[in-house]
Amino acid sequence: MKKLLSTILISLLILSTGAECFAQELTLAQFQKIVSKQIQEDLKNYELDEIEVVVNRLPVAKLVLPDGKVTVKVTSNSKNLVPREYKKIDVFVNNKYQQTFYVQAEIKAYKYAVVAKELIPRDKIIPMQSVELKKENVITCMDTTLNMYDISKGLIAGKVFYPGEVLSKRFAKSKPEVVKNSTVTVNFKTGSDLTVSVEGIAMTTGYTGDLVQVKNKRYNKIYSGKVVGENQVLIQI
Repeated sequence: MKKLLSTILISLLILSTGAECFAQELTLAQFQKIVSKQIQEDLKNYELDEIEVVVNRLPVAKLVLPDGKVTVKVTSNSKNLVPREYKKIDVFVNNKYQQTFYVQAEIKAYKYAVVAKELIPRDKIIPMQSVELKKENVITCMDTTLNMYDISKGLIAGKVFYPGEVLSKRFAKSKPEVVKNSTVTVNFKTGSDLTVSVEGIAMTTGYTGDLVQVKNKRYNKIYSGKVVGENQVLIQI
């Protein structure tokens, strides 16, 4: 009986020792590095110039896992990228699921974007000399940043942009045919198709088909007319 018990104990000891041989321990820093690398890999489709990821502390000091290649799957709670959130981390060894953690990750996503060098007023054309390209953290506006080609088309500011602010497509409009305070040609057309053209000042901004107000520079009178082309306003009389 004693010999049988000794054999069982020896067998258990061998199995226990064997299990330890085929296990691995990951420190907190090692696991954070794996998670950070996977988050950066997931962001490659965004064509960023630089990514910074900080994975905060785990509820455990280390991970004991089976021997093999450790990989993780990162699942976000938000449909959009946010600077900070708790992410679901599924841990795999040799593609076999092991366990799940929830960790807070902080992300900074950098790329070159158009930034205001000086104050740009609302409803004014954004001048090339008032902007510059700078590498900025665009995590909250990644899909809406402007480039220099966009600015070259003469976009109109939909809000006041302050120095150092990243310009967003959400607050920029294509250049209208008539810009407020610009000089326009006012075409007065009669029922007999007689047209008289005078120079005027646009009081409002408008695109083709819009009604705008214009001031006759000679008589200082204000009229309402339809935008029919670039700096062209038609008034039917």
